[in-house]
This record gives sequence, structure tokens and C-alpha cells, in this order.
Amino acid sequence: MDFIINSSDYFRCTAAVVQYCIPAAIPWQTDKKSDYQRKPRILLRGEGEHIIKTHIISDGEKKESFILYAPIDLEGALPVIIWGNGTAAQPKNYDELHRHLASWGFIVMNTYNSKTGTGKPLKEALCYLFEENANPDSIFHMHVDTQRIGCAGHSQGSTGVINLHTNFTEGDYIKTVVSIALPALRWCDSEDVYVPEKINVPFLVLTGTLDFIISPFKSCLAAINRLETGVEGWFLEARYCSHTEIQEEGGKYRGILTAWFRYRFMDDNTAGEIFKEQGEIYKNAGWRRVYRRGVRDNISDMNQQKKVLNDKA
Repeated sequence: MDFIINSSDYFRCTAAVVQYCIPAAIPWQTDKKSDYQRKPRILLRGEGEHIIKTHIISDGEKKESFILYAPIDLEGALPVIIWGNGTAAQPKNYDELHRHLASWGFIVMNTYNSKTGTGKPLKEALCYLFEENANPDSIFHMHVDTQRIGCAGHSQGSTGVINLHTNFTEGDYIKTVVSIALPALRWCDSEDVYVPEKINVPFLVLTGTLDFIISPFKSCLAAINRLETGVEGWFLEARYCSHTEIQEEGGKYRGILTAWFRYRFMDDNTAGEIFKEQGEIYKNAGWRRVYRRGVRDNISDMNQQKKVLNDKA
């Protein structure tokens, strides 16, 4: 299957964004010793044990509405990931990533909607899944774990997953929110504006050092710091990753995303080790900044760590 790299999220920006979207314009990205070209050590980048089947749901006019990726062997109630597409993106832009996540035992549900910022299309997807879970004639009957539902989205979809959780009663079922390439509020349309203060579940924000126009680290960090006291928040900034890093197979975010949901929904201790105080996420040179809300001095700048080590040597 061919994949299309979606850059339409940048159309609302200045002409500088076009230059920003061309990796060749950044000379140090071609450094043979760069962290970007090293294989990340984070586990769970490989495929899981499940064989996957896709299910495309159409409306009465045979127009595609939803797509579900799920293990063929539907045994018991499985955890769910609701996905929010970026602007003008479709499921094919994330197909390989969704297959990967489903292979680890998740039901992954996406929509054929590319305007997901309000969260409404994601709410409709979730409601459909609830109906299927309750329908004795559906293959998903009693195979949806309504206590283990999370959501993740890219760019406009990263605002949509927040709004799904905070603006709809169905959002109470969401147990964790992941925003990838979360746009700074100034790029959001009025109906897509997100309010971090309303989030009451573990919240993860992923962005890249090359995504400094749409999703700069300062605005991502501000979103984490606006969480109410007691709400767990994480911010990770990956080196040499642009706004579309998550597309196709998931790029550098693939392993982290898998580990996050395995840790949260499957009690996977191997995945959980990655996020511990001295876990790999704090040591992996592929990440520039790591921030966990509520821990003193918990912003980890990898360059500063190297300097300290060199000074001691």
C-alpha cells in the first residue's frame, strides 16, 4: 500500500513552513553519527504476536465511515485506542502504525474524517463501538473493554482527542490521552481550541525538535503545566523529528506509543520500565527533553546531561 505524507496542516502557516517541511534544508540532519539514524533502543517497536484483520464500516450510502484494526483472535474484552487524524489525513496515512498497535492486542479505531479537532467525529466512532459491543450479532460483541479505552491523535487530531475527553459525556470512558504534534493554541480554529485544565487522566504529549513552528516545545510544556494538581502529565521531545514523524509506520514515536498503552492498559511491566525515573526514556539520546509533571527537577535536557558527564571525566 502506498502512503501519502500529509503536510496540509501547514497550509495555515507562513511561507516559512514550506521551507521547514524540507529535511534536506537542514544540514546536520544528514550527519552519519546523528541520533536520528541510530535504531532506538526502546522496546515494542517490533510487531506483536497477533495476526490483524481490518474492518471497514460504511454508511447507508456506501460511504466509508470508520475502520477498525483488531486481532483475528478476538478473545475476551480488548483495550481500545481511538485515533484522531491530522488535517486532510485519512486512515491510510497511519495504516502501518495502526496495524502495529493492533498486533499488540488492541482494537484501534479510526474515522474517514480529516476534520477531527472538535472531537465530535471521535465521539461518533466511540459510540459506534459501544453499539457493536452490545450487539449480539456483531463480531465485536462483548469484545470491547469499556474500562480500558484511550485515545491518540496527530496534529488537529491531537486537539480532537483532548476535546473528545473533555467536551463530551462519552469522554468519561477515556482513561488516557496522547497528543502527537499538538499545535500551539494560535494555530487552532476556534472550535478546536483545547483546555488542558479539563483533562483528568494521564496525558502524554509527543513532539519533535524540527516541529518548532506548529508544535514547539514551549507550547507543549505549557499544556502539561496547565493540568490540574494531581493529574499525571508527560512531555517528550524527540530529536530530528518533524511534524509528520508519526505517519506511515510511526517513526520514532512508534515504540513509545506502544509502550504507553501497554503499560496503561495491559499491566506490561517491561513497557512500564521505560517510563521509570531512571528508565530508558531518560537515558535514550534520541530524546532531547523529557518532562514528567509533579516530579522535582524533572525536565531532562540530554545535552546538559552529556556536559555534566564530560566535566566529571
